[in-house]
Amino acid sequence: MKKLLLFTLLSTLFCVHSNAQQLNQGANWPNNQWTLSGSYDASYLFEDPTSSASGSFSFDDNLAGGASYNTIAAESPVIDLNAAFNANETEITVVFPYVFNIWQNDQSLHLQYWDGSSSEWVNWGNEIEDNSSVSVDFCDGTPTNFISESLNIASFTTTQLTGFKYRIYFDDHNSYGWGFCIDSPSISSAAPPACPKVTSVLVSNINAVSAIINWTAGSSETSWEVAIMLASEGIPSSGNTVTTNTYSLNSLASETNYIVYIRANCNAGGYSNWVSESFTTGIDTSGYPVAFTTNPINTTGSYDIALVDLNGDFLDDVVSVSADNLNVHYQLASGGFNMSNIATPVADNSPDWSLAAGDFDRNGYNDLVYGGYGGVTFMKANNTGTAYTEISGSEYVFSQRTNFVDINTDGHLDAFVCHDVQANVYYINDGSGDLTFYQGQSTALPNGVGLVPGGGNYGTVWIDFDNDRDMDLFIAKCRGNSSISINELWRNDGNGVFVNIADSNGWYDTNYPGVGHNNSSNLGDLVQTWSSAWADFDNDGDMDVYVGASSTVDGDSKLMRNNGDGTFTDVTAGSGVLDASLGRENAPADFDNDGYIDILSNGDILFNNGDFTFTNYSTNMPPSGAIGDTNNDGFLDVFRNGNIYLNNTNANNWIKINTIGTTSNINGIGARVEIQTTNGTQIRDVRSGEGFEFMSSLNTHFGIGALTSINSITIYWPSGTVDFIASPAINTTHTITEGSALSVIDETLVDVTIYPNPVEAELTIKTSADVINKIATVFDVNGKRILNQKLKTNTVNVSSLTSGVYFLRLESEGKIIKRKFIKK
Repeated sequence: MKKLLLFTLLSTLFCVHSNAQQLNQGANWPNNQWTLSGSYDASYLFEDPTSSASGSFSFDDNLAGGASYNTIAAESPVIDLNAAFNANETEITVVFPYVFNIWQNDQSLHLQYWDGSSSEWVNWGNEIEDNSSVSVDFCDGTPTNFISESLNIASFTTTQLTGFKYRIYFDDHNSYGWGFCIDSPSISSAAPPACPKVTSVLVSNINAVSAIINWTAGSSETSWEVAIMLASEGIPSSGNTVTTNTYSLNSLASETNYIVYIRANCNAGGYSNWVSESFTTGIDTSGYPVAFTTNPINTTGSYDIALVDLNGDFLDDVVSVSADNLNVHYQLASGGFNMSNIATPVADNSPDWSLAAGDFDRNGYNDLVYGGYGGVTFMKANNTGTAYTEISGSEYVFSQRTNFVDINTDGHLDAFVCHDVQANVYYINDGSGDLTFYQGQSTALPNGVGLVPGGGNYGTVWIDFDNDRDMDLFIAKCRGNSSISINELWRNDGNGVFVNIADSNGWYDTNYPGVGHNNSSNLGDLVQTWSSAWADFDNDGDMDVYVGASSTVDGDSKLMRNNGDGTFTDVTAGSGVLDASLGRENAPADFDNDGYIDILSNGDILFNNGDFTFTNYSTNMPPSGAIGDTNNDGFLDVFRNGNIYLNNTNANNWIKINTIGTTSNINGIGARVEIQTTNGTQIRDVRSGEGFEFMSSLNTHFGIGALTSINSITIYWPSGTVDFIASPAINTTHTITEGSALSVIDETLVDVTIYPNPVEAELTIKTSADVINKIATVFDVNGKRILNQKLKTNTVNVSSLTSGVYFLRLESEGKIIKRKFIKK
């Protein structure tokens, strides 16, 4: 019959450590912070220190037999040795009472340590000796204290100090043997504190009156004290007790220097040392539409260029890129961030000029495309978003702006890349997540997009400027007063056909082969520009554009109003847009949530007055950067150069929409999102790539001012699906899956008929209602969109269709009617 050891702690245990402080007060067994490892027969584990009520570790090997091989170890949690090191107490020891009964000198018992940098466990002194005076039972006998040799940590690196662990390891060497019994060990030095201090203190979401604190536990503690002090005050004597490692500071004074202190409440009693972090609150800018407070964030990498979701939770993460690493601060739903470095294969081309994001393989995690000096690199996320595969082609591409977009509307994201010195390039997705390189005209795009041989292509934006429910392309051109520098607007006519627009009125012109370009109503002028901001600045339901000049050598910036008929009017004079700084970055966003889209332009914000005029603010504004909501408060922030510029907010209301495509690409890139309010219509296009360099949020954001409700959300998906959501809640985020909401029948078209049917070439629409400017879309029997157009007459040319059954859908303002027809 086995006798479990009843330990009596000997006085020598206390004598040896009479002046010592335990480095891990939470080490007493049972302790689920410890773990068991090895290869052993569990039936011979009599007491498990991780869960046994007795608080001991005992293993009996004498019944295993000669053919049984057992190894087992009890491993400590990570112990931070910095406190001992910083106090110059560099000799540490371990003590525990034990009984060890060796049979035939084949079993071994070791104390070992792992210092956070070694590739294996290191023996801490010699083998532990047999101390049993009897040979009839594995734990019969009087326990003695094992006192380890001193381990000198004076030369340990930071990694070794913060990654230190130790274990008690038994090996029976495949022999018939007895076993051991061990009670709770203690690891000690003469240096306080009684438990490790917290680490990785981060102050985020700083504005004029509040901030959020995050930290990492020093050990297994479950509560902390937090104190907020003025920088002029001393170290606190106590603080507020909290049980989570996130803490909100409120009712702070603006423009004030604070120090926040955190210390661990040690499990065995007492506290760790205080750890502090300084910060300064923002300026009280109550007279501004909104202002911003600088929040430093510890990023690594040469390219701080994205605010976009990388882990599939739709919260905007802070993304910085190196050639072989992604530094990601994942936004937490509770506030603040959790930082992670994800090693990547070395990129052949780093994002010297731009970055775009989109899930081109539809696995639920966004991939990245880098635009570099010499080529294009894709970083493809795995199915958990925790690792990436590098894909680079051999083609030379002097990359500028990059975008993800479904160019051929097949439901799969393609990539488009501006080429500085040649015709533009694009990568067509085969539906399996494989991308094929094209340049100029091809079978994928019969007419091509951006064909100028000399390049000059800098900033692309994919927008539906003519409201025919497909994505058109505007290319901002650089080089200044050059034959390759005329800005280009390409109209999408479907089926991969793009037309660089020119007409007899000269409102827009092409530069290949080239026509005049000095008409004040055109977009194809020689202004040297790197980017443009496309948005519905007057909330009339179509996309206007601000073309920002990077210098005035060849002309000023221009503000162009969309007339709704495919033409534009220059409304620059008196609009206030010329007050903004010149530069390469221009991007639209409603920063003050008043319901009118503003323009972030090179460190200034042109705040929209709601009447197609703008007021420029240049102080307490962010530099141009990635735009997103870094604290999920419904107000847009900016990330640039290791800083989050946090929006101080105001009383205005808002609504956000996340789009999940099913038939369309999974991000819903290219979808038109529209909200109807009592103040009229607001629209957004879901885009990957705004401005010149940065990747901003893929979430769709609307400010609604003082309104306390909105009438509806309508989403026009790239596939042709229309979703209508009535009376959605505000000041919240709606995640909408394609096809999840019913479309509304257009009652004005219930009498519509189409003929001839079957049809050979031209289908005529007959109805008592007016069909001009309604959208006509043709689907095949599988629901795939085949063609679409905005009606100028009551006929639709279907001569290009193959024989079969199709459906014609007429749509206007989210309301639809369908009719079936047969193509001969």
